Amino acid sequence: MTTAETICLIRLGEASPPATIKHVCKVVAGESRHELREFAMTGGNVGELKFGSDTIALGPDDVVVLAVPPRPAAALLPGLKTPSKFRAIVNAHFRFDPPKDAPAILGVVGGLVEWLFAFPQRLSVTISNGDRLVDMPREELAQAIWRDICKIAGVAGDLPPWQIVRERRATFEATPEQNALRPGPVTTWKNLFLAGDWTDTGLPATIEGSVRSGDRAADLVLARQA
Repeated sequence: MTTAETICLIRLGEASPPATIKHVCKVVAGESRHELREFAMTGGNVGELKFGSDTIALGPDDVVVLAVPPRPAAALLPGLKTPSKFRAIVNAHFRFDPPKDAPAILGVVGGLVEWLFAFPQRLSVTISNGDRLVDMPREELAQAIWRDICKIAGVAGDLPPWQIVRERRATFEATPEQNALRPGPVTTWKNLFLAGDWTDTGLPATIEGSVRSGDRAADLVLARQA
């Protein structure tokens, strides 16, 4: 994911909620073919978005929600406190018909696999805190996970077609030290807000935390018009 893919420029309209935002957001990445390199600040606000050779000037009613991972956020906003240590997540997918009685989601204790998901013609797994697995040869890892699946789901067979997806910095490290580095949504600049599961949502690095951060940023944007 590049920085530009998750920059959102919001232009407020004059209608009352829930139609307060004219087409709620204009995703700058859809219009620019460059990564966001820099914010130009003017009088306590973001005045321009700089995409290399392209620049987008912001008007007095424009608002930016920065919803990028912590490392690019810190690069764009020097001095911003962000988590600096991360943990990997490993996902694996196997083209295999699940047993008819297989639950849609199965939690596993004491195995390599932590979560097993049954889909039509596919079994998928998720392994959190997967740093120990990120450098393991892909086929070796696929074989190890498949052996675990066979035990868990009560299936048998050779390794089916598979795909491994490893994200080295999937979540911030869930420690008191790193939790203390999570910023809130409000920044030094009046028209710039933060969103993301790594911000201070009161939840771990989860989808729910990400949604909460987006809702909170949207509330702050709408409050500017009140």
